[in-house]
Amino acid sequence: MKIQIEAQLLVSFIAAVLGEDSEVVVHDLSDVSASLVAISNGHLSGRAIGAPATDLALRMLQECMQASDASYKLNYRSKTRGGVLLRSSTLIIKGDHGQPAAMLCVNTDDKRLLELQESVRKLLPVDMAEQQHQEFLSASVDDVGQEILHSVLEQYPITPSRMSADEKSQVVKDLEQRGLFSIRGFVAKTAAILEISEPTLYRYLKTNTH
Repeated sequence: MKIQIEAQLLVSFIAAVLGEDSEVVVHDLSDVSASLVAISNGHLSGRAIGAPATDLALRMLQECMQASDASYKLNYRSKTRGGVLLRSSTLIIKGDHGQPAAMLCVNTDDKRLLELQESVRKLLPVDMAEQQHQEFLSASVDDVGQEILHSVLEQYPITPSRMSADEKSQVVKDLEQRGLFSIRGFVAKTAAILEISEPTLYRYLKTNTH
């Protein structure tokens, strides 16, 4: 399905949805020297209708002509002439014959969001924002057990089938320290995952307590 829409109406609508911190533009690629044909919130970059295509736009144009799947680029950094860094995304719009005809670009100044993020970070206890979670909240004891299993096994770079006996013994030790085996049924589940017998698992447990 193809949809036709007037360029300025499109950018005005998107800009109204995103707010004043997002500049929205459309480039007509038939003339890259003055390609900008529609813009909203142009105060962010200082551009107006008649501005040229950007260096990235020209590069994306070449990439799109060489590879048909290179149709958009998301959340990359751009910089205004005044040195302001923006978060940008660009979509290539193709014409009737599949050739690049236009570009829709959204350029967002995240300054206010970053300031808000910093304010929220300061409200948190020191370093808490960077911490990994240390507690799993669930109404299912089986889910708690599965979370313990997953969190321990993900610390190992290899799968259980490739682990040595010493590594499997260490896994059992780690799981024991996390309290996994106090949950009914997880001795058997752990033995199956580690590809060992239950007696072997109990032997590892006995060895680890000495």
